[in-house]
Amino acid sequence: MIFRFAYMKKITIKEIAKLAKVSVGTVDRALHNRGEVAESTKQLVLKIAKDGNYSTNVFARNLKLNKVYKLAIILPNDNEYWGMLNNGIKQAAAEYESLGMQLSFYTFNRHNKNSFITKSAQAIELKPDGVIMAPLLEEEATSICKRLNFQKIPFVLVDSNLANTNPLTFIGQDTQKSGYLAAKLLNYGFSEGHRAIICKFTDFDSINKTIEERIRGFKKYYINNNFNPNLIEEITMKAGEMDMEELLRNKAHVHVFLPNSRAYQVAAGLDANLEKKLYRIIGYDLVSKNIEYLQNGLIDFIIHQNPKMQGHLSIQAFYKYLILNEAVESSQKMPLDIITKENIIG
Repeated sequence: MIFRFAYMKKITIKEIAKLAKVSVGTVDRALHNRGEVAESTKQLVLKIAKDGNYSTNVFARNLKLNKVYKLAIILPNDNEYWGMLNNGIKQAAAEYESLGMQLSFYTFNRHNKNSFITKSAQAIELKPDGVIMAPLLEEEATSICKRLNFQKIPFVLVDSNLANTNPLTFIGQDTQKSGYLAAKLLNYGFSEGHRAIICKFTDFDSINKTIEERIRGFKKYYINNNFNPNLIEEITMKAGEMDMEELLRNKAHVHVFLPNSRAYQVAAGLDANLEKKLYRIIGYDLVSKNIEYLQNGLIDFIIHQNPKMQGHLSIQAFYKYLILNEAVESSQKMPLDIITKENIIG
């Protein structure tokens, strides 16, 4: 394998990893002879580095100073979605562990505003070199971001963005566009628009800014297509309960939008009361129950946010900013992946 570089600019460790088809952490171990790396991989990495005029000055300096970078992680971790995001952060950080990245997790209760405030305050007291945060509670999160800006602590926002907060970067989907897409999918084949039910839950959806932005995007699709806005009905379910009577009331054919990860709960209730041809469901996130119902044909569409990749990219952002002293893109939008029974893997 021959690598040719038509310019004198020094290759970066990220570029080496891409060419060698390995992780950045593997490249670092190969370059500095730390940890186990297959000999063939090590030789390939060294060749690419040599041909690309790679310099280890940045890494040598940090290792010599034995610099430790403290990252505070302010996320919930009470369901599969957040578990995947947290795991993505941990796995990426493990790759950069030899460069001195250390994580401290401040896990908050999504159902309790005070929990978020308290955990965020504890994270700031750590005086971290960076913060990764899910700003689910808009007012409280905006206040935390102002404190971080005042103390000049860089922070990455995941899952949901906040206006006028100046994060190092935002990593996640455009939430309004995802809601708009959901409405488009539910209305395929209905030129005048179809009656739709937006189903929320009392335990958390009412205070989650991401949920509200998705609903706003959903309604915008009806406005832009001159559909009657009265075709949309919002109902709220109690936590842990499925009120099928309200959901099915006067609905010969039901289209349901779940702006959360609980599509499977509604699908289970509808399956027990209606033929599948009489309802259409779209929701979010490839949690195990949603996957099961998608494979069984009881859920039509899932919008996948790839939380594990969000976590990985958040660590990469700090690696680039803190260690390489390079600029970071202010926004890293995740694609609006549409998952169906036919294209789901596994």
